[in-house]
Amino acid sequence: MSQSIRSIAREKATFGIYQHLTVGSDRDDILTYIGYDGILVEGQSGFKFARRLVDFVLTNEESYIALISKYLKTGWRFERLGQMDQAILLIATAELLETELSPAVIINEAVENAKKYCDENHYRYINGVLSHLVTRGE
Repeated sequence: MSQSIRSIAREKATFGIYQHLTVGSDRDDILTYIGYDGILVEGQSGFKFARRLVDFVLTNEESYIALISKYLKTGWRFERLGQMDQAILLIATAELLETELSPAVIINEAVENAKKYCDENHYRYINGVLSHLVTRGE
């Protein structure tokens, strides 16, 4: 089954934020990466969606991390998570807080990306953190 353009945009935005977390890529570097292979074309809906997610995270990164941190296991800090886990949580948090998309869809997409790109069973942890964020009314 092929991915929707929004799923591709979400995945590209996640990898862009991963680059930001690992090597300090800035907004311009991330947007260049997002448009690199031509799947997401600047000016079209998929590219715009990815850009919005990246902009939300870069603008609100500290507040998103503080919010996510409330729902981590006792004694855990955000920095303890793998950087791909962090990127997935940041993108999903941006979507949950800044878009009108269904929380179930957002969480499902985050879980699918975690299954593809994170260590085994990390998707369960990501699902739990995001589910708590939604049910606690943040």
